[in-house]
Amino acid sequence: MDDFTNGKVAMAFTTVAQASHIKQSVSFKASSQIAPTFKGNKLTVPVGGSMLALTSQDSAKQKAAWTFEKWLYKNDSLLTWDKGTGYLPPTKTALDSAQFKKYLAANPMIKPATQELTNAVPWTSFPKNGLDAEQDMIDARDKILTGSNVAQTLKAAQEKINAQQ
Repeated sequence: MDDFTNGKVAMAFTTVAQASHIKQSVSFKASSQIAPTFKGNKLTVPVGGSMLALTSQDSAKQKAAWTFEKWLYKNDSLLTWDKGTGYLPPTKTALDSAQFKKYLAANPMIKPATQELTNAVPWTSFPKNGLDAEQDMIDARDKILTGSNVAQTLKAAQEKINAQQ
């Protein structure tokens, strides 16, 4: 990302969460577009994020956490959270709100991500060593893009990730 924001590479393929960082960091006009796909293939875009879970066995803490989660999922709270993190609102009501549309108009780099939501698929989740598995997939992708045998590289990555789980 630093190479992109410093103008050393022409493009970056990254998460929508980087949009505000890019906007604040570049000295050139940056824009975004819908993810490319090959003709005849359906566009699918993985979405990530996290979840909120109540794990305490203490009823007072459960009540406090539930109160917070309900507050967080109000449109105003979601939009504040989304502006701070760069992620898209997780509810249709927040996405359709006048407040988000105003934010979107002022931040056009986010618009393609909203247009891709109909093509969203869940991000692969790993029960253990998720960051290591994610890095193994990135490494396999990079090897393939630099000429490595696709079948062999994917098989090796699969075996490595399966051994980690």
